[in-house]
Amino acid sequence: MIAAAVSEMNITGTSHQLTTQGPSKALFKIDYDAWRQCNETVLQKPYPDDGRLYCNSTFDGWLCFDYTPAGETVYKPCPVKIQPGFNPEAFGRKYCMEDGRWYVHPDTGATWTDYRACPLGQNELGVILLYISGYAASLILCLISIVVFNVFRQLKCNRVTLHQHLFVSYILTGLLWILYYTEVTMKRDVIQENSVWCRVLHVLTQYITTCNYVWMLCEGFYLHTLIALAFTKEKKLLWICIIFGWVFPVFPTLLYACLRGTNETDNVKCWVYESSMMWVVIGPVVLSIVVNLSFVVNILRILCSKLRAFNSSENHQNRRAVRAILILIPLLGLQYLVIPFRPSSGPRPLYIFNMISAFLISFQGVFVSLIFCFFNGEVMTVLRRKWNQEVAEMQCMMNPSSDNN
Repeated sequence: MIAAAVSEMNITGTSHQLTTQGPSKALFKIDYDAWRQCNETVLQKPYPDDGRLYCNSTFDGWLCFDYTPAGETVYKPCPVKIQPGFNPEAFGRKYCMEDGRWYVHPDTGATWTDYRACPLGQNELGVILLYISGYAASLILCLISIVVFNVFRQLKCNRVTLHQHLFVSYILTGLLWILYYTEVTMKRDVIQENSVWCRVLHVLTQYITTCNYVWMLCEGFYLHTLIALAFTKEKKLLWICIIFGWVFPVFPTLLYACLRGTNETDNVKCWVYESSMMWVVIGPVVLSIVVNLSFVVNILRILCSKLRAFNSSENHQNRRAVRAILILIPLLGLQYLVIPFRPSSGPRPLYIFNMISAFLISFQGVFVSLIFCFFNGEVMTVLRRKWNQEVAEMQCMMNPSSDNN
């Protein structure tokens, strides 16, 4: 963790006087890219001439502060680029005193920026551990589901094959994210070194995550096509989904890797911090969820129209529609529609939001495997038949005389 009181380098006005100070009197790495940008945009500006008292513009080694009216506090997002152990949701603050001077720490007499809220705390660690737990559970249950689907020939069909590809994407997503969290995110020395392998792991994680969402889209496309177009060839449709599900995510991922790898500002710290270039891979993810939502709406419309054609009761129609929604929501990832509504303020609401997001995202494989394997009627019938067969064979082995009679 970073010390509560961070040493400060002051660059005020055009004098560019560098001083390393602070309660810990420990040197820290300076973000020179931020300093150059600050020098070009802020430090060269003249002192305001409106007659008010201001603290001078300054750069503290990490963040840039403009002229600030006396008595006011400036809040800046924590510099996660230079300190990956910082919380990207938190803020550092700098207080301009009433006499027009930046706040001075009483222990050292040095100007001081308060970064005490920046280091990742127990809340953030709890979110990461929830992600790891959810991905591990999804990985295990999806792996068991694939074994079940392949052991029993009665379950083999195009629809189950499609499910297996989705389960494989959950397994790989969980495996790579667990590796990324444990071997990169939680190890500061690895992040500081910015080795090639950690950036490659980041790119692979983004690729397989995109594959996961695209396979949800394939599930929606496959189901919608079979319902809307009754005479579609399932085998051909399956191959279209297989090619699209594994090949299409390669293109946005490669574009993202090239753009970020050639950008000096973003090609640091194992790419653990957010970048505007993330939209290259986030775009297909958002699009897949939106398209799946349109598929669900049309599937429900067709389902309700067919139920009405059979003159079924309204209660029966509603029950079938609700059941279809409850099954399709986790399969197509529609629960992710609530994640963009992020709270804008308050640490407690943000922590609750992060925990809910971590639960929905990491336990997605658990939900799907339970619905389409462990709670599936066909699977339960096959397993029950196999169990009864094993019990009967054991009884025969224990009572061989009954066969002779």
